Amino acid sequence: MSITDQLSSCFAPVSVQGGDPATLTRIYEPDCNLAVWQRPLPAGVADYVQRLLQADSRVSVRELVPAEAVAGELAGQLPDLPGREALAADVQQLAEMFACLFDLPRVGVRLASLQTAMCPRFHVDRLPCRLVCTYSGPGTHWLNQEQRNQLLAQGGREPEQWQQLAVGEVALMKGDGWEGEEGRGLWHRSPPVPTGYRRLFLSMDFAD
Repeated sequence: MSITDQLSSCFAPVSVQGGDPATLTRIYEPDCNLAVWQRPLPAGVADYVQRLLQADSRVSVRELVPAEAVAGELAGQLPDLPGREALAADVQQLAEMFACLFDLPRVGVRLASLQTAMCPRFHVDRLPCRLVCTYSGPGTHWLNQEQRNQLLAQGGREPEQWQQLAVGEVALMKGDGWEGEEGRGLWHRSPPVPTGYRRLFLSMDFAD
């Protein structure tokens, strides 16, 4: 085994989770490929999401904007129901955190209601990092190092066990595009959505 291989085995990717938003800054640690801020949905946001589901309203927003402009963009595109401002403000707060953490002049924001899994098979993103948050429905599935090794040993066959993000949690998922850590990005997939349900899902990417 080469020295490089030995070092790689010593620094197997790990996840970090905590109830403080500062947990997200730990994505910069070399051995961390998933940082999760464990939080419940703010009450006003949860109420608005419930109203969206009850009204069977659909959401489909894709924007490349400065973080401080996110709430204004969402206010003009989200269904006009009580609590809309609360969701727009929450997404803007996350966008500002994301932009500050990575020094981004603009953020790629996607907020959508989904009835099917976007990416149903486990994979690694070919980008530096992505923020995800599920506002309703099942959360993103992800693999720890042991489960990832099992998947690769089985020739890509889906593993029987995996981890799952909870509603409201904010996660930073490191991809294979993170400089110096190629091949160590987080393996994850979109969860199945039960028939008759909608998943309200937020993702943020580097726009520049």
